[in-house]
Amino acid sequence: MNKHTVSSQPLVSILLPVYSAEGYLRACLDSILGQTYNNFEVICVNDGSIDKSLKILREYALSDRRIKVFVNDKNRGIGYTANKALSAARGEYIARMDADDIMLSERIEKQVRYLQTHPKIVLVGGQCLVINEEGKITGEKLNPKTHQDIYKMMFTSMSVQNPTIMIRRKLASQDSLKLDSQLHPVDDLDMLFKLFRNGQFANLPDFVLQYRVYRASSSMKNPKRSFLLTLKVRIRAVAKYGYKPTFKGVFVCLAQALAVLALPNSAVYALYAHMRGIKRFSLSLPIWAPIQYTKKVALLLLGAQN
Repeated sequence: MNKHTVSSQPLVSILLPVYSAEGYLRACLDSILGQTYNNFEVICVNDGSIDKSLKILREYALSDRRIKVFVNDKNRGIGYTANKALSAARGEYIARMDADDIMLSERIEKQVRYLQTHPKIVLVGGQCLVINEEGKITGEKLNPKTHQDIYKMMFTSMSVQNPTIMIRRKLASQDSLKLDSQLHPVDDLDMLFKLFRNGQFANLPDFVLQYRVYRASSSMKNPKRSFLLTLKVRIRAVAKYGYKPTFKGVFVCLAQALAVLALPNSAVYALYAHMRGIKRFSLSLPIWAPIQYTKKVALLLLGAQN
């Protein structure tokens, strides 16, 4: 790694919460430092890691002055940690990143260019390649590109992937940018619903991220609980944030709820991966087998989301 100077006012602040991610952290940081666009800062917050993550962060910070390292006094969760990173950010644009994912090299450049040429856009994301623990590509996460399609889909499936987003700070209210730590691991969905009040969304047609999905990831640890929290966030979006779902969206949401409540946890894991919008997700047969008897329900849900 080479020494870099930091602009007096970096245009982009990349927020990177880190908790015990030593197995993936170097690849993540290398992908950030390998970007074709350079005028950024990386706000890393170590959230009480019990491995060598903090040591790795400090090593990289010594080699590249764009990396800033902050430390929580104990493990406080991703909501608190992301909010702390946001409070330290100086950039006009706020980009999110997860410590187990990998940026493709032109991500920041493409998103900055898009925001600079589309002044009404508050948030831009992109497409994802799905990888497993070993970094092998197992599928893809394809997101709708237009604001209208993103808005409609959000009530039934994630239409923007959190570690791909870049936000135009001056259009976003401070409240909209903050995560509610009580809603982890779907606090990002709550934030997205709030941001709909501030402007339009877009997703680039380009792949911008390698998104790591595995059983130990936060959204997959307890998919049934995650879905129930998702349902809570959707209801809050309608009641509090003024979100207006379509009739089809309400119907699909209710069908999802019935299916999730009826299925065993092993089947919910597979179904929840689909509801997150992940295509060709590789799972072993024992995980997929329980879902066969609910094939019609799964096809209904998948067909309604595409």
